[in-house]
Amino acid sequence: MKLPRYIIWSFLKTLFLLLLALMFVFVLIDFIGNIRQWASRENSEIIEYYWAYLPYIVYLVTPVALLISVIVAIGSMAKHLEFAAIQAAGRSPLVALMPVFLVTVLVVLFSWWLSEKVLPNANHRRLEIMQTAHQQKKNARVKHKTDFVFIDSERVSWFFKYYSASNRTGRDVVLLLRQDGELVERYDAKEIQYQKTEEDSGWVLKNGFHRQFMPDGSIEVQGYESKSLADKVKTHPEDLINERQTGDEMDSKMILHRIEVLKRSGEDTKVFETAYHFKFSGPWMNLIVVLIGASICHRFSRSAGLSQKFAIGVLLVFIYYILIRVSLKMGENGALSPFFSAWVAHYIFGAVAIIMLYRSFRL
Repeated sequence: MKLPRYIIWSFLKTLFLLLLALMFVFVLIDFIGNIRQWASRENSEIIEYYWAYLPYIVYLVTPVALLISVIVAIGSMAKHLEFAAIQAAGRSPLVALMPVFLVTVLVVLFSWWLSEKVLPNANHRRLEIMQTAHQQKKNARVKHKTDFVFIDSERVSWFFKYYSASNRTGRDVVLLLRQDGELVERYDAKEIQYQKTEEDSGWVLKNGFHRQFMPDGSIEVQGYESKSLADKVKTHPEDLINERQTGDEMDSKMILHRIEVLKRSGEDTKVFETAYHFKFSGPWMNLIVVLIGASICHRFSRSAGLSQKFAIGVLLVFIYYILIRVSLKMGENGALSPFFSAWVAHYIFGAVAIIMLYRSFRL
């Protein structure tokens, strides 16, 4: 029991210190990059921004921290011939490293939990704080639409001349209601607003006409100053324009709901489908880089020092990162299927990790 505790403690101690160092460097670089903007902001707002940013920073730097930790901790043991002693005692070095791999699996689960439970709200708040003119040019966040059609279901279709997500209001709206494929009602309104009360919530039309198409072919027309649609349609403001506009601001259920809404209105869903699959594939990078790092550094070699092994590991992970970003972009553009684009880099480097382990440990 002492050997697993020793290996895990050496690994976790290095990992914890590296995470703190990488987080500090990340925050420092981001702060310097946005220093002009922070000069005009309150200190409380800056603190809130970086507090919301920290979970995402942890998620991003964890694979790099794991790689360096496993190289430093295991490489140091190899340098002092501790693995040679383990092997001389009749134990397999790979079995001795199993506790490190099991801890890494826990890190994988923790990263998935972060992406599902913490990052959506934290990233949304962080991006909201950054809404200055400069940031809007770099990362435009849609707050209103003009001249668009939204198909909520086979029964409900909307046309908006203008809609604002900020105050949930629109102008020059047409609502079509169908039954068994036949048009039965049409609402025209100069204004529309979503009103939420303790008792009920729904859309309210103002200054318009209601047309009802009768079975005999006649049309009944009635004007109104205000008309509630609470019992007619169940369209939500988030269906028209979702304030959470990227996959980083949503959990998997939110992304699936967004995909369904976009499909009903005939819009492209590849970006969100790719983001959905990456929610589940992304955390596995943590385990793969640890396997690669362990296969590189567990053997002592006079011709290849720890610094050389570190350089090889960083190069491999750098290529891994690039492949992930390229494949995700190809999935968003439709060159690859969303599922394959989210997993292909992990398949390739997972195979590389297994081959390296096989060659290194001679399984």
